[in-house]
Amino acid sequence: MQAILVLAMCTLGSGVRLLKRDLSGYQLAKCNDGTPAAYYHDQDVRPAGDKVMIYLPDGGDCGSVGDCTRRCNADPTLCSGPKESVLEQEGGIWSSNNTENPFADHFKIFIHYCSSDSFAGTNNGSLSTGNLIFHGKHILTAVLKDLVSIFGIERAASVVLAGSGSGARAVGYNCDYVSAALRGVNPTVDVRCLADGPDFVPWWVKTDDEQCGDKDIHKLEAEKKFWGRLDDASCITENKDRLGSASLAHRCGVMSRYWQDIESPLLIVASQLDSVYYESSPCIPGAEDAGHRRYTAAWRRGVVALAESIQARGHNLTSCFIPSCASHTLLAGSLAEVYLTGVKVGEEALVLREVISRWLRDENNQAVDALGKENSQCPSPSPLKAACGNLLGCGTRAGVLRRKSVYYAQSFDRRLSPPTSLFPNTYTRKCSLDPWYGSCRRQTISPAISVGHPVSHGSDHSVAHALGHGEVHTRTAHDEAGRRKRLWQKLYTLQYLKKLFQKYKHAYAREYQGVDDYPRVRANVHPAVVRAKSIPTIIRPKRPRVVVAPRRVITVERPPIVRVADSLPSVPAPDYDYAAADYDYALVDQDYAQDYDYAAYDYAEYYDYADAGCNTGCALAKIIRAAQIKKKKKDETPVGTKTGILAGNVRNDGKLLNSFREFLAESDLEYEDFGSV
Repeated sequence: MQAILVLAMCTLGSGVRLLKRDLSGYQLAKCNDGTPAAYYHDQDVRPAGDKVMIYLPDGGDCGSVGDCTRRCNADPTLCSGPKESVLEQEGGIWSSNNTENPFADHFKIFIHYCSSDSFAGTNNGSLSTGNLIFHGKHILTAVLKDLVSIFGIERAASVVLAGSGSGARAVGYNCDYVSAALRGVNPTVDVRCLADGPDFVPWWVKTDDEQCGDKDIHKLEAEKKFWGRLDDASCITENKDRLGSASLAHRCGVMSRYWQDIESPLLIVASQLDSVYYESSPCIPGAEDAGHRRYTAAWRRGVVALAESIQARGHNLTSCFIPSCASHTLLAGSLAEVYLTGVKVGEEALVLREVISRWLRDENNQAVDALGKENSQCPSPSPLKAACGNLLGCGTRAGVLRRKSVYYAQSFDRRLSPPTSLFPNTYTRKCSLDPWYGSCRRQTISPAISVGHPVSHGSDHSVAHALGHGEVHTRTAHDEAGRRKRLWQKLYTLQYLKKLFQKYKHAYAREYQGVDDYPRVRANVHPAVVRAKSIPTIIRPKRPRVVVAPRRVITVERPPIVRVADSLPSVPAPDYDYAAADYDYALVDQDYAQDYDYAAYDYAEYYDYADAGCNTGCALAKIIRAAQIKKKKKDETPVGTKTGILAGNVRNDGKLLNSFREFLAESDLEYEDFGSV
């Protein structure tokens, strides 16, 4: 019984309980069905002024009336506001264990996803949308405003915008938007973005034009119009003048194409084969197709090339974690803890927790598994094959694992190779990540080199391979010499074919024509005939001359106007018989004099009526106006240098929140003591 109790206590301590707060006070924060959106926040508000994590969950999306209708009918919770007042999250990034979770000490926010538009839509309900509302962008804006006004997150030193799946797409669309909004009220805040399972896809891997027909591009354009999607502002500004609407929607709608336009620090977490994006692509053949295996290998190769392009361009603000797995998300779901602490990736064998911790410390790092090496630590429903994995077609001979010598020809299509535009002109690709690229030579893997133990590569990108005796030899590929040798071989082959053609041509002429060569046939030469062209002369009739008579000017004499000087009769001042003491409130009531002491220095600019000859009514109006201006200035809340969409939501006093924090700091309470709300 005690063991069960201890286990239950450990389970409760590994998660977090979040409380619901609806957004009914924000008119545009509506779900697909028009119900108010909501978000869940951490009970412990003390980290709200220090470290904050805003999480956008996965939930998929839809791009047409039919798809969205089926989606909402199948699961109404995806299109409506939440009903639960308490949300409990356990494990992974929600764990309270500081040694396992880099976000354990963060104030956590979970935004309910009910807009089906990756938090990027702005369209109202209409016939074109099936009366569904796509206000994901407005929901995110309302959450930011509410967090600033209620919890004061503008005081935080660090804010992380994280998301998984469709929430990762939302991170890409809104990363710089959230950063600009928070920096408008706090220029020193550090805003970072973590995309778990985004659309980091090789867009060039698709069938030919006859089969695909740019369906992927038109799909994103239709989605953009259907949602009213707002993409990254800097990407739109840079490309709107040189791209059409369809190309622009794709260029700024896929993260693997616009990641360089994101100015905030970004961490991309993705698998080499994201099954969701791969299977949903309209330009990938089905599993029953004979060429399906080639496209799967090309997809993995493309993701590795995209990760290498991040390293090649030296983008210090972007880091990546790309294991050789086949999962959609790594930080969401029941396997989050395994991916966070149990899967080692790259030459440094880093786990995701270490990569996130370094990234939060502003250290740029890339952890990428080499192509052709299945990571045995990736969770999988079926056991993985050893060494070279499921996709690379391994063979065995005398107990030595090796790659098939014809693997490149069978599994890699040159048409699907990564474009050279991914890399700078002076960059040389690494054979350690893609051994089958260009002049990189294929390698043989010994039993000693297993998954999880990366092959060692020298600084000159030499290829390490093992022989049957367990000895490891290195050889440097002489690229230039090999290229010249291949060119000479091609030249010799062409010359031999030319001589062979001449030989059989002469033999044919002797055998069938009785001559030593083909008979020469002279073509009949016809004299050239030059015909003179005659151009008829066109005589056009002359236009009649138009004579315009001169205009007659009529002069009208008007009588002069004599103005009479304005003269107003003077009105003598009324003679009132009163005593000064009767109307001197300062002498009658001292308290009244103190309360309504309109000192000359307060309204000096309004005391010009005496010299200007203003009457009593004019002076009274000016005094009333002065009192109104003073009251307005007193009631105005100064915002200092705060700008942007959140400036009006900043609470400068924060006395209630600060006093509550001090109370929590002085009290030794468990937050579960408050119970369910």
